[in-house]
Amino acid sequence: MTRKVLLTGAAGKIGSFFRNTYADDYEFVLTDIAEPEDTQGAPFTQADLSDFDAIRPLFDGVDTVVHLGADPSMDATWESLLPNNVIATYNVFEAACQAGCRRVVYASSINAVLGYPRDQQVHTSQPVYPINLYGATKCWGEALGRYYSAAHGLSSLCLRFGAVQERDSEWIHWDHEYVEIIQTLEDNASLIAAAVEAGADVMFGNFHGISDNRYKRLDMTDTKEILNYSPQDDAFDMARGRGNL
Repeated sequence: MTRKVLLTGAAGKIGSFFRNTYADDYEFVLTDIAEPEDTQGAPFTQADLSDFDAIRPLFDGVDTVVHLGADPSMDATWESLLPNNVIATYNVFEAACQAGCRRVVYASSINAVLGYPRDQQVHTSQPVYPINLYGATKCWGEALGRYYSAAHGLSSLCLRFGAVQERDSEWIHWDHEYVEIIQTLEDNASLIAAAVEAGADVMFGNFHGISDNRYKRLDMTDTKEILNYSPQDDAFDMARGRGNL
């Protein structure tokens, strides 16, 4: 039976790419504060995730929630982060719990651990280390996932996305400060799908999400072993192919 997947942030770059890539694999229900350019026939509800009553009905009958909706700016102000990243994330987990959803796949971020030195590989066993308010809100989401998993039996998988970019992005350059944390949209979509399809025994985890880069600022052991994530791209190889390395 095809899984019914509620996708928040459906109009964004990541949400749109994931939906288009897996349009034939899942029964999508879409929501965002802005309308997507193309829903491919999937039902769409324009809603603010900070309004619990407006979004709660969307969760009924849903197997998995892929929660991408948020203010994604590293420089976002508290005035924006409070409704869009804090209240909204609570609302998503609570609505999923009330509706009896099987799983929430939460889009966390490398910003939850970005404070570690660039030359130090970060493992999921290390404490969170945000250096901006945006990253702190992602730590909040991870903590919510742990709570809802432990207290309510809601499988909650938190994906710490790196710098998600198109394959032709100018960021894929040997001297760009984020080259080692690049995750192509193709690899990102496959990671989200891997989290959706993870076994029922995977009830919680923080999982790092970058491509198969030559140097990996984020350790990928848990993501590959537990979620069977198999990234195809290497930002360093891609940079070499353009004469950048």
